[in-house]
Amino acid sequence: MESTYTYTARSAENPERVVTFTFYDHHMIVDVGAPIEHAERALQARQTEDEEEYEVQPWLKPMAVSAIERSTSPFDISDVYADVDEGHLGVTAWVRAGGLRLAPVTFDMARVDNVDAAQAFVRQLEERKSDGQGSERLPGLLDYWATWFVGAFSTVALLGAWLRRRYKEATA
Repeated sequence: MESTYTYTARSAENPERVVTFTFYDHHMIVDVGAPIEHAERALQARQTEDEEEYEVQPWLKPMAVSAIERSTSPFDISDVYADVDEGHLGVTAWVRAGGLRLAPVTFDMARVDNVDAAQAFVRQLEERKSDGQGSERLPGLLDYWATWFVGAFSTVALLGAWLRRRYKEATA
C-alpha cells in the first residue's frame, strides 16, 4: 500500500461537526464523525412519562457504524474535487455506477478550524491527481450517466421521427 494521508476537518462554529478524509493508493475514504454520539445524545434527552431516560442499546452502535461506513465507499481520487476559500471547505466526490459517474456527494463546511491544514489537504489531493494515481474512466461528458441517457433518448427520438416520415411517404 502506498503512503496514506489523513485530514480531519472540524467546524469552527460547531466543533462536534467533524469529517475525516483519508487518501490511500488512488482512493479517498470519508468518515463522517460523531453521528452515533449525536443520536445517543438525542435519545438520552428524550424522556418517558416516568422521567426515565432512553439508552442506546450496546448492540445497536456497531450496526449503526457499519451502515454509515457502507454508505461512504472509497472514492477514486480522479472523482474528487476540493477547494478552500476564505475558510470554507468544499469537497465533492462522485459515486460511480457501472463505471460511470452517477451522483455527486458534497461535503461543505462553512468555516474550518484550521485553514492551513485544509489548504494542505487540497494541495495533497492535487498532487496525488497529478501523479497519475487516479484514473479517469472516460473523457469529458462521456463519463456521466446523464449524457448516455440523453444520447440514447435523442437517438430513439430521431429514429422514431425518421421512421414516421418514411411511413407517411410510403403510404402517400
